[in-house]
Amino acid sequence: MPGIGTLVDLLLFYTLERVLFNRMVISMGKNSQQVKSAMTLWLMLEEIGYHELIRIIHSYDDDTIDAFFEEALQCLQFIQPNASSPIDESYETPVFLGLFDEPMNFRFFYYNREFMYKRYVHIMDTVCDKIFGENAAIEVDESGLKPAARPLGEGSTTSQVIGESSLNPSLELNQYIESTKVSNLNPGANEFRPGQTPEDTRTMFITFSKGHPLSREEIFHFFTSNWGEVVQDVVIEHTSHPGQEPQFGRIVFTTSLVIPMVLNGQSKAKFLVNRKHLWAHIYVPRYRGRKKLASKKV
Repeated sequence: MPGIGTLVDLLLFYTLERVLFNRMVISMGKNSQQVKSAMTLWLMLEEIGYHELIRIIHSYDDDTIDAFFEEALQCLQFIQPNASSPIDESYETPVFLGLFDEPMNFRFFYYNREFMYKRYVHIMDTVCDKIFGENAAIEVDESGLKPAARPLGEGSTTSQVIGESSLNPSLELNQYIESTKVSNLNPGANEFRPGQTPEDTRTMFITFSKGHPLSREEIFHFFTSNWGEVVQDVVIEHTSHPGQEPQFGRIVFTTSLVIPMVLNGQSKAKFLVNRKHLWAHIYVPRYRGRKKLASKKV
């Protein structure tokens, strides 16, 4: 458990997240563990370039938020380590319509499941388990700047994050998280930060328009033509369903220094490559923002 000062900083930084949590749990009557799970997923998406996602979701009416919430629970099924590849036609249906200006479906989560699962567990452990309580978000007593509500009770674990829902999300994620926390994670270990892994800092997530995929060679040529010999590797989604074309991928650069040039000051980049659209995002852990916020405090 972090010290009081650290926890207060965390609570203040995630004020809007706590407001949305209370709205969904108290006003909308949603299961608190399911809401915590959905919020963790949304925070993870913010890390990979879908900025201001919580603010945008909070701006919608309750019915729309409810639809996003149910979709989030479904998406979680596809980031578990032993998830099955989505092959049904329904998995091609876009999710989170209105939130993004690029294609996103269940295949996006399945393709990036290894990375997403690690970040999901990390955000749950270091953020959501600390700012959300059993029945409401943890509040801050501004008079003394101390947490004013009891954090998640003893015995509550990350394995409870999904719970039961009308969409019956897989219980395997719960079981895997629980076994991971018990057998694989050292509670005394340093905080896990994938950003310290060199390849993570040099990787961009890429998306193609449905029906207009780009080949590995096309992507290589586009980036080397514009920025020189900066591409180490391009990985494209391998589809298993007949007639299904790739829609997602990752590009690894030789150095992280090229990414600011590609983004040109934006949170994401959109390019037209051989008359086909390509979106690119970089993963940015949100703890950097918390450090920046803390450094401004007197």
